[in-house]
Amino acid sequence: MPEVPEDQRPVTSVLDELAMREVRVSDRRALALLISLVAFLVLLPVLEKNKIGSLIVVVSIYATLVTATLQIAALTGRPRRIVPTIFLAACSMAFILLSHIMPVRPLIATSQGLLIAFFTVMAVGLFVALGQPGSITKGRLYLSVSAYLILAMVWSSAYALLETLHPGSFAASSTVRGGVISRGSLFYLSLTTLTTIGSADVLPVTPIARVLAALEAATGVLYVAITIARLASAYNGRSHRPA
Repeated sequence: MPEVPEDQRPVTSVLDELAMREVRVSDRRALALLISLVAFLVLLPVLEKNKIGSLIVVVSIYATLVTATLQIAALTGRPRRIVPTIFLAACSMAFILLSHIMPVRPLIATSQGLLIAFFTVMAVGLFVALGQPGSITKGRLYLSVSAYLILAMVWSSAYALLETLHPGSFAASSTVRGGVISRGSLFYLSLTTLTTIGSADVLPVTPIARVLAALEAATGVLYVAITIARLASAYNGRSHRPA
């Protein structure tokens, strides 16, 4: 059967095809974000052993997350939110560069605090995007996993800030007493705590560190429950919308 020219197709057919193309593009972007996050987490323990490697990791993750803000703005229909997010990313990046040049505690703590704020904004943005009405596509599932990993980054950054302000808050079996715990070890603690698996290699020692770890474990359980409920609610809202 000969293909009908696009200008002679019904309007609804053309609109449906455009919508499907947009969904496919969104799915690919969401998958690219997830792959880049996983790659970052895999490369983190390898590259953080020297300053140049850790700087490469930081630049790559910022480029990835700033790109993700564009997708969040497209999903939520609020592009104006891009400006403050990118401004926060720029400030955080600037302080990280300064802390690499002058590794003094105030600069390091400030850069870690801004990093926490940036990751938190990203996690909240993804969480809000997941609640938008519509069908549960592959892209939404990819975004839900990406938001979960970014939550782990939020808490690992909080652990790093606590360790900077109060050295000795965490203890690792592979770290000599009084040594510095690597960022990879803190992320390992964060991810195992968020998934409620637990870790025997890296442990919170001080009361504040233990409270943070307990709060993260609660966050991980609540995230799974709330995300499933929001996705189901968005899907039901789409299904019951009048034609």
